[in-house]
Amino acid sequence: MSQPLSHPDLRRRNLALLLGTLLRHEEATRKQIEQESGLSKATVSRLTEELLQAGTIVSRTDAPADPSARGRRAETLRPATTLGIVAGLSLGTRTTSIFVTDLTGRELAWQQVRTPKWTSLDEAVAWTAEFAQQAVEPLSAPLRRVVVAVPSRTLDGVTIMRAPLFMSVLEGDAFARALADRLDCRIRIELDAAMVLVGLEHLGFIDRAISPVLLNASSVLTMSLRRRDGSIVEGLTRSFGDFDLIPIETPFGHSTIGASLGARGLFDLSERLGHPLEAMEDLWETEGEAIDRLRDVFQAALLQAIRIIAVTTDPRLIIFTGRLSPLVRLSLPRVEAALARELAEPPELRVVGHAANDYPAAVGAAQEARDGAVVDLLDRVTGSGLDGLR
Repeated sequence: MSQPLSHPDLRRRNLALLLGTLLRHEEATRKQIEQESGLSKATVSRLTEELLQAGTIVSRTDAPADPSARGRRAETLRPATTLGIVAGLSLGTRTTSIFVTDLTGRELAWQQVRTPKWTSLDEAVAWTAEFAQQAVEPLSAPLRRVVVAVPSRTLDGVTIMRAPLFMSVLEGDAFARALADRLDCRIRIELDAAMVLVGLEHLGFIDRAISPVLLNASSVLTMSLRRRDGSIVEGLTRSFGDFDLIPIETPFGHSTIGASLGARGLFDLSERLGHPLEAMEDLWETEGEAIDRLRDVFQAALLQAIRIIAVTTDPRLIIFTGRLSPLVRLSLPRVEAALARELAEPPELRVVGHAANDYPAAVGAAQEARDGAVVDLLDRVTGSGLDGLR
């Protein structure tokens, strides 16, 4: 039998409930807080005054739309930025982006720079920390959490596996731990495809209720999918989503589905062909026999990847993003025709064309960071009351 809450416990729980209600909105009236939280008018009034005095929330009184109207001016409350800020960092092979929000998700800063070529872990940590610090320093608020999206497989939110090219210095869990020390906040490492999926949903490009699968075809191929219960599949082993494990035959010898759907692998195949690509854009902007043969390899790998996804995860929608999305779009007519012949009910295929995925990946990472930081904050308030906000 559970024990009844003591008065201090009940007060802390109500405080967390009120603050959590307010954090779900950029601003709200006291009446809206009462209706959504279920707290009484007297409780909301008392706790609101405590939070206002502590500087945790701020009040704004707006003049009525009709100057001749009588009565009190409308008051709205919003969480103060001093509660903390979070950042989503998209660490790409070409560019790195950061998206900073407060704990309501309101955008505070956005910045993008070219990713340098690191030669050591220390150099990567120092550069990443400095980039993040420069973005958040003008905001004068505690940095609560950072989520870093990377183009490689991740495990348990800290370990980076099989990072591409020069990013191999990030492999393991040392990068997350060292970055947490430098920034003095919680760090979580996430797969870029998962954060792109969250970002595109948050920006309104796709409906999360559809439970889509996302393939991010950039320097390397990464995959993410949302379950029907709303959670994103993170994978329990190092094999999850690794299309580099699945072999495929090409006119140029053995390859894998993953290599044939990533920029790095296509460059390697073009060298085997004897016609090295000068730029990846040649694959969808130019013509020629060598280009056609590479397109055929890409199309065959794309079709095989979709077949595997369709019969194992049964998605209604597969989304393609990333640097190679123009090549995907060029291949879709023939791929869709083949799927229509093979599958009783093929999934919808959609290309979300972004010149780079850094923005939605950073937005998604910031959303994940914000959700985690809010849970941490409300846990502290439930345990320590107002002292948990310090």
